Amino acid sequence: MFEVVLYAAIAAIICVAFYSVLGKSVGRGPEDEFNPDEIFGGPDTSRLSSSDMALVEGDDMDDAIGLRAFSRAEPDFNPARFIDGAKTAYSMILEAFASGDRDTLGDLLTDDVYSVYEAAIVDREAQSLTQVTDLGRLRTSQISNARVEDGVAYIRVLYEAEIASALRDAEGELVEGDPDLLASISEYWTFERKVGSKDPAWRLSEVEPSEGDALPADPTPDTAPDMTKPASDDGNISDKED
Repeated sequence: MFEVVLYAAIAAIICVAFYSVLGKSVGRGPEDEFNPDEIFGGPDTSRLSSSDMALVEGDDMDDAIGLRAFSRAEPDFNPARFIDGAKTAYSMILEAFASGDRDTLGDLLTDDVYSVYEAAIVDREAQSLTQVTDLGRLRTSQISNARVEDGVAYIRVLYEAEIASALRDAEGELVEGDPDLLASISEYWTFERKVGSKDPAWRLSEVEPSEGDALPADPTPDTAPDMTKPASDDGNISDKED
């Protein structure tokens, strides 16, 4: 069931309504070395505050209470920095999928998720197709749920974005999609890591559509400020202070 849901999410990328691929810089220059262990790493002693509740999806107090309970299990957890990291992780993972960057995907995904993404890349390459994508705006990135099970911490994040995407063949001809037409995507991504692990990296373990998925395309790109830029200019993101 997991692979079916995740593959369906990825399949949407290579159909007419391309939702989930980003082809945009996330602030890391070509000379900067990518360190996956710093994606969500670094120590912090901040306690969960009332302002952190603004990072929780909706007004569901059960989710807020779950986040508080999670912060007790992970006392160094900083919701604000995690969300900053989640924004950049979203960009990096989608960009890596679009460009077929297997090394980056291998660093940021669990093995199960990687196998599904890699299969989709192989299929695209076999057809000599190139992904062309651009993010108009990342409207929402909020914590939907946080929990600890069997020594593994899980955080579910709601993403709502406006993305233009298309496929081109080997001659550069447009095959599907429209690079100038924004479509709306609403998805839940779940990140995981072992509690107490010295490895601070969170890895994507699940992708699922939300009830707001597959919204109508918007022919008028939003002019709001770009919310996809990472908090730092080195591409490294964290849920904890340095």
